[in-house]
Amino acid sequence: MGRDLIPVSSNQLLGLVMDAFTEMKREAARVVASACGSVGYQVSEEDVFCKLEVPKEEFGDIASPVAFDVARAERTSPRKIAEKITVAMRMFSLVPGPFFVNAKVAGAGYVNLYLDAAAFSEKVLNEVQAGGGDYGRNDSGKGRRAIVEFPSVNPNKPWHVGHLRNAVLGDSVARLLEFSGYSVQRMDYIDDLGLQVAQSVWGYLHLSGRIEGKADHWLGAQYVKVAKKIGDEKVEAEVRGIVKEMEEGGSQTAEKARELAMKCVLAQYETAFKLGIFHDVLLWESDIVRGKLFDAAVRMALESGAAVREAGGKNAGCVVARLEGAQGFEGMESADKVLVRSDGTAVYTGKDLAFQLWKFGLIESGFRFSELLVQPNGRKLYTSGKAGKPDARFGKADLVVNVIGVEQAYPQLVLKVLLKAMGFAAQSENSVHLAYEHAALPEGKFSGRAGTWVGFTADELLAETEAEAQKQVRERFKDMGEKEKRAVAAMVSVGAIRFDFLRTTPERKLVFKWEEALKFDGDTAPYVQYSHARAARILEKAGKPGGKPDYAALSSPDEMRLVKRLALFPETAAGAAKAYRPHMVADYLLDLSKDFSRFYANCPVLQADGKAKAARLKLVSCYKSVCRNGLLLLGIGAPERM
Repeated sequence: MGRDLIPVSSNQLLGLVMDAFTEMKREAARVVASACGSVGYQVSEEDVFCKLEVPKEEFGDIASPVAFDVARAERTSPRKIAEKITVAMRMFSLVPGPFFVNAKVAGAGYVNLYLDAAAFSEKVLNEVQAGGGDYGRNDSGKGRRAIVEFPSVNPNKPWHVGHLRNAVLGDSVARLLEFSGYSVQRMDYIDDLGLQVAQSVWGYLHLSGRIEGKADHWLGAQYVKVAKKIGDEKVEAEVRGIVKEMEEGGSQTAEKARELAMKCVLAQYETAFKLGIFHDVLLWESDIVRGKLFDAAVRMALESGAAVREAGGKNAGCVVARLEGAQGFEGMESADKVLVRSDGTAVYTGKDLAFQLWKFGLIESGFRFSELLVQPNGRKLYTSGKAGKPDARFGKADLVVNVIGVEQAYPQLVLKVLLKAMGFAAQSENSVHLAYEHAALPEGKFSGRAGTWVGFTADELLAETEAEAQKQVRERFKDMGEKEKRAVAAMVSVGAIRFDFLRTTPERKLVFKWEEALKFDGDTAPYVQYSHARAARILEKAGKPGGKPDYAALSSPDEMRLVKRLALFPETAAGAAKAYRPHMVADYLLDLSKDFSRFYANCPVLQADGKAKAARLKLVSCYKSVCRNGLLLLGIGAPERM
């Protein structure tokens, strides 16, 4: 049969508003369940709804496998059951109805329903037009606060492509959650107490005290020079001394370390802003340590029994999290995790536990926040520090998403298990590690210590991609003014990078090739952006449409395919938010743009007559609106002209 069956999830699971597609599925579930009941088959409407599928278009518009479930109980063939159900639909006037004009049996026993094309088109297009920029939104996160932490790059180097993948993924997930009604805090954790930072501080104090050029690039170069000196006992001792001063705070060295780290972060944010990436608040590790969060977290872990202080053995004197036999650690040898060393110093997982508890509002802090700057999007960026005042807007989340590399899967799992063991089951369930694989350029992976990132930073990648985009824009769009060409090239280059990084699922390794990402005829952002601009051009040429749309004119397969794709956007956006998977939106946009291209090629718009022209213009307008909404979820601009 060649069926391409796609499971359709329940709107109760996704928290959707009742959009046209969901309403259509609800009606399909009602029709199928009612027909089953009329012939003595007891199935619930909800069971039917959850198993509905979208078949290939030649097999109808919505398909139900209910006959297969019934056949098992009745001990007969699914096709005979399906035939009884479709006969009952006609006998009891369930079909034709408000949504469906026909029902047929397909394959071994699918019940397939066929839409009233005109009625469905009118409903979908009116809904898209009324929704505008809000079309596709849902309220599953209404009244809930989410924290998305990303990209948390060490403040002693520029971003490379691995950091870029983290940042783009985190930013798009934040956008998706906001589209689902969450109040989202974009949070950046700055590890300003790490050994790498101390080494960069040593370089500043002993090699060169004058920053030249962009601060993050300069500090990264310093770090490479210092790394070559590690092994020299005197240098190592001085670096360890800097680490101690940084942790204790109060000294000139500690103040200088914070100053250099801030300069680095601000330079990194210049990169972020070019890519449309913005944050709400910076949290510094030094403030977490000095705020005594860690001490409070350890007390809570000990008092709850989730951790113990070992009296003997190899971990004597250490505070250890008991993980043996916990879910995810079954059969693991030495599963227990040290949180505090015997000398009282914290391991990273211990610090992460304290931070996670604060994010959920389970632990108090002495954090003080002050405004750092106003970002290019108009939003204020705040930072923790000595200055400022407590701010209840930060922390106290219902959902925490940590965007961290796949290599951190074990410590992130430890956090979930510890939260549950401490009695915070809901917070454990809502503690999400969004893991991603490494990203690279064709030249390979990069090392901060070895300096192999030099020449391959996010800044250089963006500059190279934009230069190539400018070249292509100049060749393709000769009628544009120079200023417009530069603006479009910037939008296309950022879109190409973001789309290519997001279209690959987080679990897969990514190799970015700008020459592939910039193709106007491939599975790329420029292809989608050009499609959006083409729709804008059609509407511009048409001027104000005259006459009332005749939705019955939208009867061709190309038109109905596009209408149905538009109707799928709310469910796609909600599903992507629920799964923390922006690639679902990227794939949707490619399918949507391809459907529009077929429609454009086979269904004349400006040359159509009367009511058909009005209907097609409305379809073009709705396509443009949905395409723009989808691009914005990925942080990509939608040009009006290309």
